[in-house]
Amino acid sequence: MTHQLALAAFLVGNLAAGAVARGAPPSDAPAEAEAAQVPPADAPPADPDADPTGDPDEVIVVTGTRSPTPLAASPVTTEVIDRKHIVESGARTAADALSTRAGIFLERGLGGVGVSIQGLGPAYVLVLVDGQRQLGRTDGAVDLERFAAANLEQIEIVRGPGSALYGSDALGGVINLVSRAPEQERAELAVRADHRGGTDLSAQAGGGSPRVSGALVGGWRQSPAYDRSPDTAGTTIAGFSDAQGGARARYRRGERWRIDGSGSYQRRDLHGVDGSATGAVLDRHNLVEDVATAVDARWYGERTTGSLHLGGSYYRDQFAQDQRGSSALDQYQDTREHLIELGAQVDRKLGERHRLTTGGEVLAEALRSERLSEEGSRTRAALYVQDEWRIGEAYRVLVVPAVRLDADTQFGSHVTPRLAVRWDPTDAVVARAAVGMGYRAPGFKDLYLRFENPGVGYVIDGNPALSPETSVSVQGGVEWKPRPWAWVAANAYVNDLHDLITAVTFDDGLSTGTIRFSYDNIGRARTMGGDVATTVARGRLSAELGYAYTRARDLELDTVLDGIPAHRVNGALRWRDEVEGLTAAVEITATGPRSYGGVDTERRLDVRARVARRFGERLELAMGADNLLDRGDDSVDRIPPLTLYLAVTARL
Repeated sequence: MTHQLALAAFLVGNLAAGAVARGAPPSDAPAEAEAAQVPPADAPPADPDADPTGDPDEVIVVTGTRSPTPLAASPVTTEVIDRKHIVESGARTAADALSTRAGIFLERGLGGVGVSIQGLGPAYVLVLVDGQRQLGRTDGAVDLERFAAANLEQIEIVRGPGSALYGSDALGGVINLVSRAPEQERAELAVRADHRGGTDLSAQAGGGSPRVSGALVGGWRQSPAYDRSPDTAGTTIAGFSDAQGGARARYRRGERWRIDGSGSYQRRDLHGVDGSATGAVLDRHNLVEDVATAVDARWYGERTTGSLHLGGSYYRDQFAQDQRGSSALDQYQDTREHLIELGAQVDRKLGERHRLTTGGEVLAEALRSERLSEEGSRTRAALYVQDEWRIGEAYRVLVVPAVRLDADTQFGSHVTPRLAVRWDPTDAVVARAAVGMGYRAPGFKDLYLRFENPGVGYVIDGNPALSPETSVSVQGGVEWKPRPWAWVAANAYVNDLHDLITAVTFDDGLSTGTIRFSYDNIGRARTMGGDVATTVARGRLSAELGYAYTRARDLELDTVLDGIPAHRVNGALRWRDEVEGLTAAVEITATGPRSYGGVDTERRLDVRARVARRFGERLELAMGADNLLDRGDDSVDRIPPLTLYLAVTARL
């Protein structure tokens, strides 16, 4: 513990010393604290890389409306974690970058790290990369550890149902990981090493002419397995090695046309040890491969913008289990999943008060696994429409109705509407409200799973007749910017979920003594709560504080939902000295008890800190600590232990 306290004192000491070193020049507030004003209907350009206000620091978001919009003018509450925050926190992955946000909770299981929003688990959160759906859900979760932070420009978070624009899986919200633009001039090489034997290497280069540009990115990460309880056979956290690479290209033809192409490949090798109840020791190995490619074409007119998207993804997970000293429990499973996306969208300005968005998409997905009774496949076609209607002489009220119709070969048609309203009573105050519906299509494992365990005496069968899970949600919030350097926000929500897919037992009429399980749409749940956040940024010093309350209950069983903390507090203190090239950050997150089967976990306090110094324009050195208090356990808090690291970034 002595070395932990010494490191904490050093990091906080550097932070405090910088704060009193000299007078502080003006500093911009974080992206969440952008000024809130509604521009005229013809203000937001269609090009997400264009500057809509003449301000080069203006943040553009796409996720909330599927159209490029300044963050300050978004009709839907959208939180942005910008690149500056990602770098200063020392985040290695998207999971690290999200871990300290109030109201967002990361669930760390054997299948990876999933995210819960507004009390709804990972199965109800849609994860996108540059607007493209991600495959590879395990127990409903897309593993956010797969996505390295080195090439992320920002992370956009939309809380509440997004099915009106995105369809299935967006009941709790949408997270969009946005890559750095290919024309951004850069040539970087970064190395990070930690005291537990973990290593990160990343390299990227980008640039070109105004007409043709491109970027290449690559990285390799590895970390040994960690065993929090050496007296047991199993490991707490799997070790891994992760290699990935990608390329992006952009072609512009005058002011009207832009074509983007991208491709990526990742090979993730995970290994760990499990101990069974009978005393058997099992070596576990997952080899995950992920391939994605996309082509996007955009056309910009004076009042009309059009876009076409074609994307393809392939995900393969090879799971092997080897019992030491025996072959009785050996397993090998090969799961393959693919998705093809085709979409088109048109944005049209109708007069000075309306911007109409219409679009359609076709998704073809398939999953093959030895544990399915048949290969799962389906095709889904969708149409959606949204109108941004500005009311009043100063455009102080913005009304945004939207609706989407999905037609699926597996469950039929489904309609999801949403109505969002934004009101700017003054230049310093913004109020937002929304009511909408969401849905989640049953997964292929829910439909076609076939798993027998005769040694224990049970069988699990999927149910091909399952219907989608549905939700009705009401959201509301207020933002207030009393000074250019201060920002306060409060939000509240209620989500009612129906037809939840729940495990059930049934009698097949056979006296075999085998317990048979299946699934049915009989569950109901409700989550409600709110959050408050404030940011103060004066000169070189900024501080953030947030609190989130969540009440999540299973209405059928009248119990709290497993794994959702009722209380969560986050805080951060940041120092930026552009003249000296010094940055420092301390981030703290306090998580209240969570219930698992009626048993509550302990409260948890996570602390991480980082200090970095830039030498000229080409070299930056950093040191930091993750999980400074060394919290975590073998079951519900599978977080990496205290990790001390050094990092070097060279810009060529």
